[in-house]
Amino acid sequence: MTDQDSHSSRQRTLDRIGRVQEHIYTHLDANLDLDTLADLAALSRFHWHRIYRAVTGETVAQTVRRLRLARAASQLVTTHMPLARIATSAGYTSQAAFTRAFASAYGKPPAEFRERGEHIELVRATKENDAMAFPIEIRDLPVRPALGLVHAGAYNQIGRTFDKLFLALQADTLTPHVRGVFGRYVDDPEQVPTEKLRSHACVFVDQAGLATKSLEHFEVGGGTFAVLTYKGPYAAMQPAYDWLFGTWLPQSGKTARDEPVLEINLNTPLNTAPADLLTEICLPIAD
Repeated sequence: MTDQDSHSSRQRTLDRIGRVQEHIYTHLDANLDLDTLADLAALSRFHWHRIYRAVTGETVAQTVRRLRLARAASQLVTTHMPLARIATSAGYTSQAAFTRAFASAYGKPPAEFRERGEHIELVRATKENDAMAFPIEIRDLPVRPALGLVHAGAYNQIGRTFDKLFLALQADTLTPHVRGVFGRYVDDPEQVPTEKLRSHACVFVDQAGLATKSLEHFEVGGGTFAVLTYKGPYAAMQPAYDWLFGTWLPQSGKTARDEPVLEINLNTPLNTAPADLLTEICLPIAD
């Protein structure tokens, strides 16, 4: 087999895994059994799940469980949907089983997770509370080359674009050049309709000008940033943003530059519990 044939074969495999990922994202309420997904991937029912794990770093069951629980976490803090309905939507036949799984992943049972989210909203709406303060550093960040894909729509759905990004990096054999993962968020979701929100799923790379068939080149950084370190689930990150813009920025005397916020992921939900996820929210500020 020539190098070109090998590359074409690998690309076909990545495309098939990409179809499965997209199907999972858009059918979280469906019965996502392995045989159906294998047929969708047009891969051997016996071997395909091993291929999926080798490409993505997690099993299909882990992907489905993680995404359903992430959606449940978002529903808990953004809706008044009953717990029983959220549990059913997440694929659990009993609320008790859902509570155990959610607590294992997120460090607290769903009712407490929801109560904490509502409590934060109430305190923020009535008064500033220094107990909510997050660690902030002022840093000068160098200009760094990056590659990425545009994501249109709800920010909490950017995970599907990151999955496409990682497959594209593998297809272009660029994974060894990756030096970090981040999101770039252009619009304020309080001001822009959800369907018009713009963001980018990106990776830092070790050099500019890398050859790629489908990824966009970016340069990010350069200048001074206020860096807030957030620990916890992505679905519960909004209070950190509210504190950064509503409390810290006005009190600091700093001025935000007209550039997108960066979210630098210091670890990954593939091998980190949601409660232990670390994210640096980088706000560009004037010197």
